[in-house]
Amino acid sequence: MGDRVRGFPKRCRCGEAVDWYHTFKWTDISMLEEIEDLIEKVENIEGTSATLQKGFNACENELENLALETRVCETVVEKEIGDCKMQLRSLKNIVVVAMFIVVFLKFIF
Repeated sequence: MGDRVRGFPKRCRCGEAVDWYHTFKWTDISMLEEIEDLIEKVENIEGTSATLQKGFNACENELENLALETRVCETVVEKEIGDCKMQLRSLKNIVVVAMFIVVFLKFIF
């Protein structure tokens, strides 16, 4: 039994090559071994798939958070731009008034 190999044998115990019509009694055992090997591989794939799904969900959540932060930043920037425009208008008005005062004082003196 030390020379026993898992899976489907290539040759029968009697020495004939395995073909469609040559059946042998350990076919069921071989099929069971193959199925057990496949079950193990499928379980590994399922575990890997679950891990990948968790990673994918984490990435989706991170993308949603980043999109929300982007919207918040855009709102803050728009508010800051509005404030800067107001300050520029005020500064422009101050410069215009100062120019009128300078021109007025030039004509008076």
